[in-house]
Amino acid sequence: MPRIKKGSASHERPMRYAVYVAFLALIVLLLETSNLYATGKLGENAYLVYASIAQSFIFSFVVLAYLFASGRSLRQALARLGLARKQWKSAYIAYGIAIFVSIFILEILLGVFQAVTGVQLPTNVAKLFSGLPFYFLLFSVFIAPINEEILFRGFLVPGIGNVLLSGRKNARRGTAAYKSAMWAGIILSALLFGVLHYLSYNSISELIAALVFGLIAGYVRIKKDSLYPSIIAHMLVNFLGLLVLAILI
Repeated sequence: MPRIKKGSASHERPMRYAVYVAFLALIVLLLETSNLYATGKLGENAYLVYASIAQSFIFSFVVLAYLFASGRSLRQALARLGLARKQWKSAYIAYGIAIFVSIFILEILLGVFQAVTGVQLPTNVAKLFSGLPFYFLLFSVFIAPINEEILFRGFLVPGIGNVLLSGRKNARRGTAAYKSAMWAGIILSALLFGVLHYLSYNSISELIAALVFGLIAGYVRIKKDSLYPSIIAHMLVNFLGLLVLAILI
């Protein structure tokens, strides 16, 4: 049984055990879905939908399971991820829009680069999303960004930094050691985020966009100690991507 630290309410135990069970159930679902697809009992589109949804929720549930197992209460877990109520400000909507605009400009620059140099940055995003059910498109805009941000910006960015700072004395916020460790978290998380998108879409454009998004969103995550700006930006980026696909398909 996980040790419950001081500050973790005992009445939250049913919830934390529900998170553990849900996490294991998602792993089983992902494995079974892959097995059904491999044996030809599940079509490609259905496999893509079910596997993507399961994987997305695994991102957030593995983080919650770890934080609960380490003894944090729900309130402490949310604060650790940058999702506490006090970590929300209406101004963060503007920060989210600013991150989105940065990625939008990047996409334009990538298009100009391809037109000028003739170097193509292939993508099969349109092929992957064509013919998928509407509810999955909604999931991609409103739910998947939350799950991904919880893992990559909410957990990994400060988590990697804190691991690098462990054992160091006087590594308080604002010191050179603190800044270096947090930048390491930002960069490593962004690299993982970019690689994930490349493996998912087999797209150089997605790799570049995800990497740059991860760097900017990770910096804002640390600077503002909040996950809300990157969640808003991620939703806007995914919405724009699907809007463009709807026009092209």
